[in-house]
Amino acid sequence: MLLERFTTAVAAAALVSMAAVMPAYAGPDLANGATIFEAKCVACHAQGGNILSPGKTLQLNALERDGYADVETMVELIRKGKGQMPKYQGAIPKVSRLTDEEMVDVASFVLKRTDEKWQ
Repeated sequence: MLLERFTTAVAAAALVSMAAVMPAYAGPDLANGATIFEAKCVACHAQGGNILSPGKTLQLNALERDGYADVETMVELIRKGKGQMPKYQGAIPKVSRLTDEEMVDVASFVLKRTDEKWQ
């Protein structure tokens, strides 16, 4: 019983100490998502379109049809790529990689613009 209380106390202290040094996640940064979109996505997806595959746009109806109308599934698409769309994590040059947070920022930006009908 004493060992169990000691172990619990040590684990609790470790969590408190980790929380003190880890910054809190403030949620998606839409301005950062816009910057990344302009740098990596706009060449093919200007105004929510798709110059390589006109049926695979970033318009709400296409995203819903293809199963990418939420942040989680869009992040997976960005992470792994599909068809002619490149992946942004894994075995690619570091300069092209996006962090998990950056992918959430981009996906959140795209979904916000989709809600605005890219206006």
